Amino acid sequence: MIGDLQRRKASHYFDLIDEDDNGLVEAADFELRADRLAETRNVTDPEAQAELQKRVLSWWEHLCALADTDDDDRITREEWQTYWEALQVSIEEGGETEKRTLESLERAARGTFEAIRRTEDGTVTEAEYLDWLHAWNVEADRADFDRLDRDGTGNLSEDDLIQAVREFYLSNDPNAPGNVLYGELPG
Repeated sequence: MIGDLQRRKASHYFDLIDEDDNGLVEAADFELRADRLAETRNVTDPEAQAELQKRVLSWWEHLCALADTDDDDRITREEWQTYWEALQVSIEEGGETEKRTLESLERAARGTFEAIRRTEDGTVTEAEYLDWLHAWNVEADRADFDRLDRDGTGNLSEDDLIQAVREFYLSNDPNAPGNVLYGELPG
């Protein structure tokens, strides 16, 4: 069973993803997000735009495969809640189910990392992270970034993102740094 904090995070995340506010998460929401990210980053080269679109849509494909239970290429709020509850149940069950869930979250984190980073240095800068949140229409600041930058290097590693994604999806600890992955939770 998921806790109150996880329910709030699930609702917050659904609202962020539902770009057009139609009560559904669809590929179009991710296409709009990729367009906004390209605009924020001043990406005008068509090949670079296509690559960014591909990275962001791979994230949609991953979520759709996991949460779209009726295979209609969209995720309702109910399907989203069921998905979050299934994640928690799989962790509680342990064993192979837990392993598959953690691997799935790791894939999602790696996809997020690839969508955020602009350089090949293997890290995400504060500016890249804040640009990414801007593409989500999320107001964030250095404090959020600093919470995710656990080792204080001034950059986020892929491991930082993996840990943040796990905390965002699975933790009921209100002090877990991963809670701010998509900005501060409302209310």
